[in-house]
Amino acid sequence: MSYTAVNIPGRFGFGTMSMTWKPVPPPTAQSIETLKFVTSHKEFGTKLLNGGEFYGPDDANLKLFKEFLDSNDPEANKELIVSIKGGVGPDLRPDGGRESIKRSIENIASYFPKENRPKLIFEIARVDTSIPYEETVGHIAEFVKNGTIDGISLSEVGIESIRKAITVFPISCVELELNLFSPEVINTGILKELSAHQIPLIAYSPLCRGLLTDYCVEHADTFLDEIPEGDFRLYLDKFQPDNFKHNLVALKKLYDYAHNVKKTTLETLALSWILKISGKENFKGIPKVTHILPIPSGSTTARVTSNFSNFIELTDEDLQAIDKIFEENPIRGLRYNEHLEDSLMQ
Repeated sequence: MSYTAVNIPGRFGFGTMSMTWKPVPPPTAQSIETLKFVTSHKEFGTKLLNGGEFYGPDDANLKLFKEFLDSNDPEANKELIVSIKGGVGPDLRPDGGRESIKRSIENIASYFPKENRPKLIFEIARVDTSIPYEETVGHIAEFVKNGTIDGISLSEVGIESIRKAITVFPISCVELELNLFSPEVINTGILKELSAHQIPLIAYSPLCRGLLTDYCVEHADTFLDEIPEGDFRLYLDKFQPDNFKHNLVALKKLYDYAHNVKKTTLETLALSWILKISGKENFKGIPKVTHILPIPSGSTTARVTSNFSNFIELTDEDLQAIDKIFEENPIRGLRYNEHLEDSLMQ
């Protein structure tokens, strides 16, 4: 039997991590309202939702999805695509073994009854380097073949893992961080590899976890102090005071370019930059860039509207001007931190 990747439509996806995996998650009813809003809006409605089995305690993210789908229009549910990360142990270390994959997929699928459900994609959260990656992908493929899930996504993979995966089974999409402050997916050649196979890139943290926002620039003196205790960002390099102060120079220049040149917000500039790259021809040695879907999040309809509205069409001259800002003001700090860096882009 021949299998194909799940088609990923639209310009955007929507991330749900902040709805369940933070020190004080928003009320469930509010999150459900937001999910209904972002998936049904006539202008920027998205069909791709991104979540994680470990996004919060006691399957909190999966429970949110179930409540949302149970309360939503069944016909609308069938038009959605849900990609859920899994395949990690209790300590959040990747476990690509058969039993781990089986447990994770069966647990995730239990929250998505077959009737009127979205297309369900299982996303292996990280590369378990103790097991050949082809074996891990093969274990997942068994569950596509038996109908438990509909497709496979990869996360935090490097070029060699992508090449190994596609020899085993069609890959629906790959999730990696991409934003103005974190262009590693471009610089390492990973985007070129994905583009060679036209595998869609799901760009997470498109606003660099809140750094690429008007609020950050306008409240720079208090921004770090406002991050609540226990927030994951406090452990990341770019949120350390010295790095934040250093990077604020480039951040303010981007803010000025957004407001004074493009008459828009920093958020809009950052997201429009990703949309400009998506599908672009002859970009940094890539004949034709693959489809890129940024997945901004937002716990309220107001935040969603702010993130998704009023996108602008950037020109090649805009891209050059933005590149010049970073050439003159290089960004300091790893994507995560030295301790976690070895788990990325494997």
